[in-house]
Amino acid sequence: MVAALGTGKIPFQRPLVSDAPRLRLRSLPPFGKSVTLTWETPASAPLTKVSRTGEGILIETGGTVVRVGMRSWPMPLPRRGGGGERERMVCPRCNASRDVLHWAGEWGCRGRDCLNLEHAVRHQQRYCPAIRRRARLLRKLARCSPRGLKARLLRAQIMQQEAVMLANLKRANRDLTKRVNRHDGQRRANSGQ
Repeated sequence: MVAALGTGKIPFQRPLVSDAPRLRLRSLPPFGKSVTLTWETPASAPLTKVSRTGEGILIETGGTVVRVGMRSWPMPLPRRGGGGERERMVCPRCNASRDVLHWAGEWGCRGRDCLNLEHAVRHQQRYCPAIRRRARLLRKLARCSPRGLKARLLRAQIMQQEAVMLANLKRANRDLTKRVNRHDGQRRANSGQ
């Protein structure tokens, strides 16, 4: 259920990815080595020791040891030669292939079936997404030539998003006016009794 304007209720918000310490694939130690990780930002992040062994990765956090498997598969050959191999961690909770694991009391991925984390950007300008789209288009416009065809197309898209923003603002004003009028009518009816 989404909260409405003026209700005073905050809609349910899942925990954010930025609040949970994370272990990235690129920060894993080489085979046979161990690394001790400390996090600066999250206050409740415990000291973690990560080791890479033949069976996968061992993560020691707060006295518990979690074994994380690794999946790898060959990559197609790019144009400039040399194939390579893609490697990903296997989430210990839901068995999904991931580049990042998060700590929220236990190790897992950010999926709904696992730790249920989400990115903060999903909460920005939720009431009117056209504001965020317009800002993104303005950043694109700043990086291109002002006389080019791309700039003309971007300016047209920006104008379209501004029209959507104005329509949203008019709709919100209309709804608030209706709500105030309804509230005033109820107050008059209650005071007349």
